[in-house]
Amino acid sequence: MEEKREPLSEMAIERKIQILRNKHMDSEVIALVKSDYEYGLTDDEIGLYLNKSYDIEQMKVLSKCLHKGVSEELLTLLKDSRMAAPKMQTALDYYEKGVPIDAIREVVQKDDTAVNMRRMFDVVLDKLNKAKEQVPQDLEYVKSLVAQMDEVVEKINHQNERYDALNKKLSEIETSKDDEEVRERLVKENQDKDALINSQQNELNKASSTIARLRDDIEKKDKEIKRMGDRIESLEDKIISVATENKKEAESKAELQESQSVPQADKKMVDTVAVPQNMQAVANGIPVYYQIPVVDGTGNVVQRLPIERSVRKSSNSGVASLFARLSFKKKSRADIVKLVASGYLVPAQLVQIKSAIEKGLTESQLVELINNNISAEKMKEIIEIAVLENSMAD
Repeated sequence: MEEKREPLSEMAIERKIQILRNKHMDSEVIALVKSDYEYGLTDDEIGLYLNKSYDIEQMKVLSKCLHKGVSEELLTLLKDSRMAAPKMQTALDYYEKGVPIDAIREVVQKDDTAVNMRRMFDVVLDKLNKAKEQVPQDLEYVKSLVAQMDEVVEKINHQNERYDALNKKLSEIETSKDDEEVRERLVKENQDKDALINSQQNELNKASSTIARLRDDIEKKDKEIKRMGDRIESLEDKIISVATENKKEAESKAELQESQSVPQADKKMVDTVAVPQNMQAVANGIPVYYQIPVVDGTGNVVQRLPIERSVRKSSNSGVASLFARLSFKKKSRADIVKLVASGYLVPAQLVQIKSAIEKGLTESQLVELINNNISAEKMKEIIEIAVLENSMAD
């Protein structure tokens, strides 16, 4: 869209006209330029005919072209051809009547007179009018062709719709067939999965029953071990209590013997008259002599008598040794219980171990029975042999 032109003020137009006057332009040219400025033409548009060595008539024709807004192609053709003003006016007139620019260019290139140009333009114009009259008939023919084409297209579209419906039906049939195959495959897969799940469930049930049975066996074994441990502890407590009583009895007997031996020793010290001189003790390779001082009534030592030193073994050592053996035996029995608890013995084997303890088998014999993990029947025979061996050793 052409931009809106801003009109020049009278003072601006006057300044431009004054420049032309200073160049001594013809008054008609100045009047034409002033008229074009007032019409609203720009300097570039006026420059198309100004200062181009056109005469005033040619300038007027070009000015008319600018006023009427002819095409750039026609304006260039008239400006560059430098035809006489009548020829330029003829070309402009027939352009306005509808003669194509190509026909005008063809006539202009022949460089003929304005009259001949008018005749040629009339021929072209007559042909154009006849062509316009023929156009309605051709238009009707074209319309009929278009109608026929529309009918054919409609039939084609109808056939396409039928083909689409047929293809859709075939697709549905094919899809249903595929769905049936998929369904059968899924059913088979589900059956296989169900069979696998049932098999795994059976295995789980077997494992659960086995675990339950093993748990019962373990509980029975734990109960048997606990019962045997309690039995062993009670026996050990009885042994310790008996040993304690024996120790106390031995201590009381020792005290009684010591109390009885003191007067005899005093008497021996007083009544001893002669002691063999060859009796002497040796400590660390040095002879040791023991003497008893004899005092008078005033307390003065009157004589020293050599005596033999005898050391009585206290019965306490035997009791202490017995107690130590019993204490060690208790610790060993505790180790036996731990060994039995950590082993993998069946209840029948545990019964034989209990029998071996009751029959007095030694710790090493019990350890051999437990570690070798032999059957209960063999354990029974071996225990009998061990009891016989222990009795022969005694």
